[in-house]
Amino acid sequence: CLIGAVNLKSSNRTPVVQEFESVELSCIITDSQTSDPRIEWKKIQDDQTTYVFFDNKIQVKPVTPVCRVPKAVPVGKMATLYCQESEGHPRPHYSWYRNDVPLPTDSRANPRFRNSSFHLNSETGTLVFTAVHKDDSGQYYCIASNDAGSARCEEQEMEVYDLNIGGIIGGVLVVLAVLALITLGICCAYRRGYFINNKQDGESYKNPGKPDGVNYIRTDEEGDFRHKSSFVI
Repeated sequence: CLIGAVNLKSSNRTPVVQEFESVELSCIITDSQTSDPRIEWKKIQDDQTTYVFFDNKIQVKPVTPVCRVPKAVPVGKMATLYCQESEGHPRPHYSWYRNDVPLPTDSRANPRFRNSSFHLNSETGTLVFTAVHKDDSGQYYCIASNDAGSARCEEQEMEVYDLNIGGIIGGVLVVLAVLALITLGICCAYRRGYFINNKQDGESYKNPGKPDGVNYIRTDEEGDFRHKSSFVI
């Protein structure tokens, strides 16, 4: 039992009770320097406060929140950082830090962050950059806190990098040049007949022009041409 600026005692400092049985803990005020002292009960485990009982309500300390930070973002793009904790009671509020410096809920509210454009929702734990700047690079972590205590996640780095526009344009030009060479090569190959199959069964020959009334006959034995004339009346 903790009370500020008062003297107190307890009638039962080391109670022993079976699991699922009720027990009564007493906190008696013997002297107080304030007319309205705050009385709260805390459970201490491994030198850490696990929960608090105050105003007939149990307040549970947040556990380590889950943080998600993008590793690399190009300059001018949008970036969202997430921080979530589900066991604290009442629901914790969230705050974000960059390089151990607390971030305001709105970058426009602090001249120190005039080069940034972000908004922090302390109720949901989301930190949104509308367009990241090089100065936004750094180590980020989030703290979830309520009346019972606070907890933080591990630092995560976010890198903001410049887009190599010249390199991208150069790469596109190289690809276009290669495609043009391939197309030119295919056209030349067609012109030279590389894609036409001239091989035919038997001997190829071209029939000479024949006058009217003359039919040409080829014999396999002699391999030459004979003709016969006929006249049609």
